[in-house]
Amino acid sequence: MKTQVNRLESVTPAEGMVLEIHYTGGQTVRVDFSDLPERYAVFADLRNPDCFNAAVITDWGHTLEWPNGEGLDADRIMEMALTQAGRQDTLEFRRWQERNHLSLNAAADAIGLTRRTVSQYRTGARPVPRTVALACKGWEAEQKPGGAVTKFAG
Repeated sequence: MKTQVNRLESVTPAEGMVLEIHYTGGQTVRVDFSDLPERYAVFADLRNPDCFNAAVITDWGHTLEWPNGEGLDADRIMEMALTQAGRQDTLEFRRWQERNHLSLNAAADAIGLTRRTVSQYRTGARPVPRTVALACKGWEAEQKPGGAVTKFAG
């Protein structure tokens, strides 16, 4: 299985505790990190604008790291961006794909879509329709031991 890789390409500080982050696939997201120091004591140093704005990309694009040594991986940053944008549909689709260890091709085969469509759902380029979300749940139910498998004529 070919795993999906979201690599970071560049990071630019914006106003407050917001960073504009560019991914190698061409996607750009703006993420507000202001709740991070409030939720996790380990990120307390990020309240200092000099520390926060000094974020750099490390680990060949897999991690965003600050001078105090704290960091977040590229996938977690994407999840934060999707959550902040209200894209629960995309977040749930990504989690389904990752939970079941499905490549783009395998996910497309599983629910009867093209690889390109699955890629667009995964990146948030297109909203995930309710019918697709239900197909994902149905496919997953069939994979469980004793899961009902119903064949439809068609």
